[in-house]
Formats: sequence, structure tokens, C-alpha cells
Amino acid sequence: MQAKNQNENFLIDILGTQTPENAQKDTISFTTVGGYMSTKTGDRLIRYKEYDPDNPSVHLTTMIKVEDKQISIIRNGDKKGQLILELDKRHQCYYPTPLGSVIVGIYTKKMDIDMNNSGGKISVEYTLDFDSTVVSENTFAINVRKN
Repeated sequence: MQAKNQNENFLIDILGTQTPENAQKDTISFTTVGGYMSTKTGDRLIRYKEYDPDNPSVHLTTMIKVEDKQISIIRNGDKKGQLILELDKRHQCYYPTPLGSVIVGIYTKKMDIDMNNSGGKISVEYTLDFDSTVVSENTFAINVRKN
């Protein structure tokens, strides 16, 4: 897949929540610098590195592919994994945990995408399940803007 417009000078704000069954909501929020580009087919690619807080020399690279009705989140490094989010569909994906990767079901309940060549916003609501039993309600919001 070739990019027709690539720039590594974007700020990427990420806010995610996870609410496990019978537990309190856990929130993660961070801002990082990364790449953002559009492909010849009109898909959008967001790329950034996540660093281990205990060992800053260790990182993984996250690539988010945004299509019209589907978002794929692919992580490379020690914690490889892939999540596929498609509105009103359930996908089975590899999800990294501290004990290794497991296969989880992901059902996307809501997806709002507003992206253009300058950046934009994504908002998603989804559930994670093991053996078809929902284990958590989740959200994430991504804002991409020029640095």
C-alpha cells in the first residue's frame, strides 16, 4: 500500500476507557508524536510508538488503518496484536496480555470517523468477549492534528 501524502509531524491524542464486568472504569490518556498519511485508495494511516515506562529503550509500534467502515489496530514489537473494529460486526482478534496473546471477540457498537488530509477525529465504542461472554465495555477516541 503506497502513501500519497506522508508526514511524521502530527500530534496524536488518545483517550481510552475499559469497564470490566463488576469493576470500576479504567482510563488511559496520552499524547504522542507520530505519522499520519492517506493512501491512494483514500484510507488513512496513523502510526506512533509506545515506550515502556520502566525501560524507555523498549517500544512497540502501533499502526491504525482507518477505512470507511472499519478500523484496524496493529501492534508490532514484544506485544504483537491486531484488533479489527467494524460497526455492528463481531471479529475475533489476537489481544496481547502480560501472560501472552489470547483470542478475543470484539463487537463494535458505535463508530464515528471524521478524518481529512490535515488529521481529524475517531470515536469508537466496543465490547470485548471471551467465549462469547462480554468481559468489558470499552471506548477510545483519537484526535490527530498537525504539530
